Amino acid sequence: MNILLAEDDPHVSMIMVLCLEKMGGHKVTLVEDGEAAVNTGMKPGFDLILLDGMMPKKQGVQVAQELRAAGCTTPIIYLSAKNVEPEFMALASGYIAKPFEPTEICARIDAIMAQGKRAG
Repeated sequence: MNILLAEDDPHVSMIMVLCLEKMGGHKVTLVEDGEAAVNTGMKPGFDLILLDGMMPKKQGVQVAQELRAAGCTTPIIYLSAKNVEPEFMALASGYIAKPFEPTEICARIDAIMAQGKRAG
């Protein structure tokens, strides 16, 4: 799977990229702020967008709103240590709470993606 990861915390992003690429066999494109997430997320070829809720320049919900308004249908999974905003969940395919176990991230993503395929 080709994944766009929008995460501004270098420690979290390092762990996620390692797990997703080495353990999950996925290709990961990392961006570190909301503007870059919008610009990169508009490009074709991503199977999934992992979107941090709180980033510099634009918050996760703003990024999701802009992507959806532009016609982006790529599944989005929200990553956050805070409560999930209802307006974001209307735009997302799922939610993963931080902190999470690095070894579980691929399994959780696979489960959320499988639910989306059954629902669609």
